[in-house]
Amino acid sequence: MADSTKRREAESQLDVKQYVSTKEEKPNPFKEHDNILLILALKKIPEKGKKPKKIRLPHSLHSDKVGICLFAKDKNYSEMKTMLKENDVPVNKKKYYSFEAKRNLCALYDVFLCDEAIYHLLPQVLGKTFFSRKKYPVPIDLSESRLSVKQQIAGVIKCSLLLLGHGTCSATKVAHTRQTAEEAVENVVAAVAEITKIVPQGWSNIQSLNLKTTDSVALPIYNSLPDNSSVAETSEPPKKKKKKKEE
Repeated sequence: MADSTKRREAESQLDVKQYVSTKEEKPNPFKEHDNILLILALKKIPEKGKKPKKIRLPHSLHSDKVGICLFAKDKNYSEMKTMLKENDVPVNKKKYYSFEAKRNLCALYDVFLCDEAIYHLLPQVLGKTFFSRKKYPVPIDLSESRLSVKQQIAGVIKCSLLLLGHGTCSATKVAHTRQTAEEAVENVVAAVAEITKIVPQGWSNIQSLNLKTTDSVALPIYNSLPDNSSVAETSEPPKKKKKKKEE
């Protein structure tokens, strides 16, 4: 297992270095900032997940000036405002009703959070814009037994998200082209390790893993081989079918 892990890490490094550039290398031929996606293909579709799974990454996909929006219950606004101010989180209450307003909201922020108590209501309220752009609201605990909101936000910023159960293939952001090759490789290796723990049956249920950017072709870093146990072994050559003689 150790050798196979090292091999996968080496393959990841070779592929990722085609996407990102170090200071000594030529300028990046891709966009100024393009996401590197890890494409996960499964053999069997797992049960549909109610919430996106967090994939912890050693290097954040966001800058220090990341824009964050939090969805919360309107009736608890006064309590929420006090709690957020205590955690040095700025508060700006606004309501978005029209489709155009929601689309603008989706483009305005990098990360969306929500009170986990209302997470199940958001897909219908927000519409398809957020989910088609993979800007899933990440649920956080705002109850009295919570960790500090600031700590939870810091944890979310260093995570990517994986949503299972909507088909055999899933795409997860694991790096971007502004990162160095070393940072991108470390993110890819960490993401693969996390995903194998999240996917039911782990490696045995993973068909393939590929890396790609928005406009590039997919580069394979792992492919599952056929199961030899399902093939009957025999030392005899296959028998040829006899042709029927024409009468």
